[in-house]
Amino acid sequence: MFAYRHYFHAGNFADVYKHAALAQLITHFQQKEKPMVYVDTHSGVGQYDLQHEWAQKNKEYALGVERIFGIRDYPEELEPYLSVLRNVNLNGELKRYPGSPYIARQLMRPVDRLILNEFNPVDVEQLTTLCSRWLKTKVHRQDGFEILRSVLPPIERRGLIFMDSSFDSNNEFNRIEKAIIAGHKKFSTGVYAVWYPISDGIDSTVLFQNFRDLLRKPILRGEIYLSSSELGGRMNACGLVVINPPYTFDVKLRAVGDWLVERLDPSGEGRTDVEFFEP
Repeated sequence: MFAYRHYFHAGNFADVYKHAALAQLITHFQQKEKPMVYVDTHSGVGQYDLQHEWAQKNKEYALGVERIFGIRDYPEELEPYLSVLRNVNLNGELKRYPGSPYIARQLMRPVDRLILNEFNPVDVEQLTTLCSRWLKTKVHRQDGFEILRSVLPPIERRGLIFMDSSFDSNNEFNRIEKAIIAGHKKFSTGVYAVWYPISDGIDSTVLFQNFRDLLRKPILRGEIYLSSSELGGRMNACGLVVINPPYTFDVKLRAVGDWLVERLDPSGEGRTDVEFFEP
């Protein structure tokens, strides 16, 4: 249950894609004065030292965040994410990678609230230490697929739920589907963003199709594919499903994906897809 350690993958292409998208979603909520809540069901440790021996083992960040760090010519849709990346590496050297909790806290306002959850006992201690001085932040230690039952609906009535699970079990898609549907029943106006890997033997389209058919809500699917030769046989594609996506988010995610594909896949074989469904 606790075998997965994100340190081995911190800053890889999948992190870059989903966190750039996450930063855009959070930025959208800042357009109105009303406070929001951010719920992170699988928070990890919150921030990663790229010099750590686990990060150094495969150096997946070298084919991800390292390829875009320090670039000055980029579309405005990347600014929220890249600003956080610069902030956590103030000396201009890429030493740390911000996880989703850190990205959220950096982009959110003092009036906004964070609910962070991590089940791994070691990781939750590190997460608690990291955010010990953060405003309006609470750390939980629960099963990430069950946390939504106890924290929704939020008092703010505006919120973003981010589910980025480890996919270390065979029934992960089923657990995600049940968790999100249960959460949606309690908080139908929330924005839900779910990350998933794409690999042989996994029908990742089922998640989007089932949410589309069961929820009958606006749903967006965004995916990025890099050349398998670039990644040395490791996972080379992933995606996001976003329920109740903000207006024009499909345009922004496409801009993010197109730019990242150009920078992360020198072979020219990469691509990005965005599909939007509105009932």
